[in-house]
Amino acid sequence: MAHGTVQAHSPAAPSAPAVAVVLGISGVDPLEWDVCAAGHGPFVSHAYLRAAEDSGLAGPANGWRPVHLIAREPCGEAGPGRLLGAAPLYVRDRSTDEYWPDQAWVDGFAAAGGRYFPKLLTAVPFAPVTGPRILLRDGAPPGVADALVGAMVSLAHRHGMSSIHATFPDEADRARFETAGWLTRHTIHYEWLNDGYRDFADFTAALSKHRRERLLWERRKVLASGVRFRDVPGSRVSEADVATFLELFDDLHARRSTRQPLTAGFILRLCAGLGDAVMLTFAEAGGVAVGALLTVEGDGRLHVRNWGCREEARLIHFEACYYRKIERAIDRGLPVVDGGHGGPHKVARGFRPKLVHACHWFLHSNMHSAVAEGIDLHNAKILPVFAQEQARSPFRLPVFQNPAGR
Repeated sequence: MAHGTVQAHSPAAPSAPAVAVVLGISGVDPLEWDVCAAGHGPFVSHAYLRAAEDSGLAGPANGWRPVHLIAREPCGEAGPGRLLGAAPLYVRDRSTDEYWPDQAWVDGFAAAGGRYFPKLLTAVPFAPVTGPRILLRDGAPPGVADALVGAMVSLAHRHGMSSIHATFPDEADRARFETAGWLTRHTIHYEWLNDGYRDFADFTAALSKHRRERLLWERRKVLASGVRFRDVPGSRVSEADVATFLELFDDLHARRSTRQPLTAGFILRLCAGLGDAVMLTFAEAGGVAVGALLTVEGDGRLHVRNWGCREEARLIHFEACYYRKIERAIDRGLPVVDGGHGGPHKVARGFRPKLVHACHWFLHSNMHSAVAEGIDLHNAKILPVFAQEQARSPFRLPVFQNPAGR
């Protein structure tokens, strides 16, 4: 697949934006890309995507081939027009690191004599974070988003791709994909919401007596153990800091027999690109690191991303990943701490469940129909679990949330 213009699935009007494929984020001017990504958090920024690609993390060796889409104003006498919109897009030859299992679909294609890979994926590599997958310049004319979605479909048709997948799109993009006939699958993430708390004590006062006493006991136990915490902002992160973090991160994943793809090159590039929006937090006992956390902050959200530890240390984990980050959010006036996927234990510590989504398009109508049945069954199981998680609120007063997610 080469650089070039790609038409939307239906014929474009003469004034329609020109949509092109760019084989790597380095082929797009950072200022132009970030004009479209502005206000949507660090993970769709040019700096994040470039760190992932330049480090090889989102590269061919890991099954990621960038084919980003950009939409420009039609060319005029002065040459190419302004960038109106963009979409981070990848050709994938495997499904690792996507957080959405699809082995049943791989098997279904094989059983029917077809081939599931390669497929197209619009996503943020290695970050299960909700956000736009169609990035639009403020004031972009109507039709730019549809042109980008249509261009994805055209690429799939042109190259015989089995399917297109959009992971963790925001509600606006979810609606766009569903309008275009894509299927939506749900799962549950967790976030802490700042209800105007003055300090951490104000937050704990909102909890039930049992949950408040348990939380404060956990904090006292960690303090009494002699563990201390050290925060290193991204601009001051050293190679030694990254090596220590990865050692702990690798240790945790080795014990769990799970894959750990992060590399020193990626983290160092991330710190260089995002600066103090990145932070490494070390939990130390006797001057030796026993746990480490990577967080990323931006656009009002503090994202708890990657945790590693030398041994299973639940209370240290709760303190580093939840309580200290809640304190930081309150101190900085941040409205949200994004706790990510998995872990219903987060509910007991003040995090609230929210529905997040993936949207799926299939080239063949019979596969679309078969998958639709499976997704309906999956969603029918997820929605009652989501309702149960909401009912487990640790707060003294009921907390209500839009069932469609925030």
